[in-house]
Amino acid sequence: MNYVGEHLWVGQLGNAFIVLSLIAALFSGIGYYFYAKETLTSEWKKFANTAFTIHSISVIGIAATLFYMLFNHFYEYSYVWQHSNNEMPMQYIMSCFWEGQEGSFLLWAFWNVVLGNILRKTIDAKWEAPTMAIFALVQVFIASMLLGVFIGDYKLGTNPFILLRENPEFANLPFVQMENYLEKLDGRGLNPLLMNYWMTIHPPTLFLGFSSTLVPFVFAIAGLWKRDFTTWQKPALTWTFFSIMILGTGILMGGAWAYEALSFGGFWAWDPVENSSLVPWLVMVGAGHVMIINKNKGGSLFMTHLMAISSFLLVLYSTFLTRSGVLGNSSVHAFTDLGMQGQLVIYVLTFVFICVVLLIHDKLIRVSYVMISLLMLFAGITFGYKINLLLTWLALSFIITIYSYIKFFPKEEEEESLYSREFWMFVGSLVFLLSSLVITYFTSIPVMNKLFNLEKAPIKIADYNLWMIPFTIIVLLLVAVTQYFKYKKTDPKLFLKHISLSGILAVVFGLSAVIPLYFLKDYSLAKSIDKWNLISYGFLFISALFAVFCNLDYWMRILKGRMRHAGASIAHIGFALILLGALISTSKKQTISQNTSQKNVASLGENFNAQKSLVLTKGDTLPMGNYLVTYKGKERKGIDVFFNMDYFTKDANGKLIKAFELSPMVQDNPRMGQASNPDTKHFLSNDIYTHITYADLADNTVTKKDAYKEPTNFVGHMNDTIFADNAIIKIDSITTNLTEDEYSKNDSLLIVTAVLKATDINGRVYRATPKYILKQNMVLPDEFVLDELGLKFIFWKINPNEGSVEIQMSEKVSNTKEFVVLEAYMFPFINVLWLGCLVMVIGTIVAIIERRRLNKLKAQ
Repeated sequence: MNYVGEHLWVGQLGNAFIVLSLIAALFSGIGYYFYAKETLTSEWKKFANTAFTIHSISVIGIAATLFYMLFNHFYEYSYVWQHSNNEMPMQYIMSCFWEGQEGSFLLWAFWNVVLGNILRKTIDAKWEAPTMAIFALVQVFIASMLLGVFIGDYKLGTNPFILLRENPEFANLPFVQMENYLEKLDGRGLNPLLMNYWMTIHPPTLFLGFSSTLVPFVFAIAGLWKRDFTTWQKPALTWTFFSIMILGTGILMGGAWAYEALSFGGFWAWDPVENSSLVPWLVMVGAGHVMIINKNKGGSLFMTHLMAISSFLLVLYSTFLTRSGVLGNSSVHAFTDLGMQGQLVIYVLTFVFICVVLLIHDKLIRVSYVMISLLMLFAGITFGYKINLLLTWLALSFIITIYSYIKFFPKEEEEESLYSREFWMFVGSLVFLLSSLVITYFTSIPVMNKLFNLEKAPIKIADYNLWMIPFTIIVLLLVAVTQYFKYKKTDPKLFLKHISLSGILAVVFGLSAVIPLYFLKDYSLAKSIDKWNLISYGFLFISALFAVFCNLDYWMRILKGRMRHAGASIAHIGFALILLGALISTSKKQTISQNTSQKNVASLGENFNAQKSLVLTKGDTLPMGNYLVTYKGKERKGIDVFFNMDYFTKDANGKLIKAFELSPMVQDNPRMGQASNPDTKHFLSNDIYTHITYADLADNTVTKKDAYKEPTNFVGHMNDTIFADNAIIKIDSITTNLTEDEYSKNDSLLIVTAVLKATDINGRVYRATPKYILKQNMVLPDEFVLDELGLKFIFWKINPNEGSVEIQMSEKVSNTKEFVVLEAYMFPFINVLWLGCLVMVIGTIVAIIERRRLNKLKAQ
């Protein structure tokens, strides 16, 4: 069959770039390996650099080809058809690029190429070969994720350039069987949650952060390779804090997106994918601080290697979690399984294997470990028992790592003093590591369920908070006081003198805020466990203030206000403000949308609660928190339906004064149904956050009096629900006057009745019984009019294979009064959190600039 309008050359070009990128990365890695072995040095260096340049051009070529396909809507390609459509605004084409697994892997490869080229142009010759060899190997694995080829029954990667008609998921769709299927073909479109400006900048920033963890990792591996455990840390330190800044910024952008686009009412939900980005950042923060210890005093060598390596390995593990399908429905962010679970496991384990091999000093143990690992891999592929062999191998690797550390790794000659800066920086890094292990354990519950056939439920947000608050308090206290310690030893009296003023201020201001916030009203009403929560909130609040005051004091008094040297203090202030803002805004989050109407909101379903769901009829003005709110009506812009609401306050004379307007939106997306997007009014001291939980999106404009709107067709099963403007209708039962055999024998009149129960906004229940009438294989339409609600039903089709029925419903305009159900929250002092984000990023940038300046001075 000759298909009309297909642009096959584009896919062929993209596939050529993929193959070329894989081969070039492989050759580059081989070249850098032999360059590192000092064999034919200049020839291998030239060969490796040329291959990496070709690889870089190929990756850019893949990205340019995919963008070209998306911009031109080449729907013959599965990736383009799945993630874009004709109606999509052009600014979201970038979001289409990285919505799917293939695009996100490509984005990761692109940033690795950018950082890899910067690294090889700026790195010392001593470290170029070993670092770039590992860099190239990582690119080999990522390029393999884009191949989409079968080796026997095993699929290697998933290809962004596969044709729609060749994709096994869609090849049997009827329209693909036609020669001219592209003439009227439109794409499925973008996930509506990604149609937000944050999603054009958050993913690339986050993936740049993921890529940046690779640089400290390759330096640490190079240190093990060359048996030089110290000097690699000097060039790696600046890259480490760059990674802390970029990855942290990406995570914070994700929180801002969740706050603005998702309807759970917050910015952090301890979602497994959120955790998978947070954990590498926590470990990288710890790595950066132990590197500072090593730079100023020496020591902490094993901890430096462990944390620099672990951060990247945790990025790989997060890749496995989010792309293997193992999370299932436990995360709203996770990708579905595209058959790459085994490949992702091999990806993670390969780099664990390399780290352990390079850590082993004894040649006999190293060779034995390699042979045992290969034999276990062969046994797993050939005979099965993969889980048992994997767990055994991980245990073996752990034991060898501990043995190598004890036996061969350099140790500190003397222990740090209790009153030294390096001791408490090390303790802080250890706290970051332990907290990341706790989060990783809880995030990995779906993995443990799969490995051990368990049915353990993921823990709730409150449980995460309960576990993390003690870690957070300890970190804040360390952030507050550690800078006042000197390296090696500090006078305890002088230390206490320095921190005493900040401590007094933190306690005084903290208690004056904590007592009215948490104890005057809440304490007497709280249960025993909640009382402990309130006490922990108080300690966390005071600790955050203590960290802010101490670092501000250190900047102003010890550093004399000099900006150049204040990067750490500024970043610490920002970190403390983030935690302070998060604490206040979440713990004192107030629901202001209690139902003040006379409507029974509970009748709409179990998800509607009078304590949080306000029923607002068009034209009515109802109290909501400190405001009165009026629903003015809806406005459709493309697939977006905006619900315009005015908020009023009263002046001294009781007259209503318009305060502001909000327009929460519901996206009427043909692919994913109705997706609610909140709207928020930002004040200096709080935010008013609103989102729609129920609304009719149909156009109610009808000119003829008492006419019905255009009918809407519903396909449903028993107990399914149909929504009208003024009622919720449940398909309660289906009855018939004849069995199938009786009808086939007598060719009699078959009457099938759908029993519908309609519940109005006041909780009154009405019964409707539209009939499906079949006589001599001819359907005789029969209307049922429910006058009390102004509804008309036609039961016109039965789908016996699917067990469903189809019912048309029309609503009479004269009896329909438009209403919405909304939820609204007040987040107090959330701007403290956003201010902290900005301050922390600025502080990290200042620290990076100063670090680079000092490195240049020492190099001169």
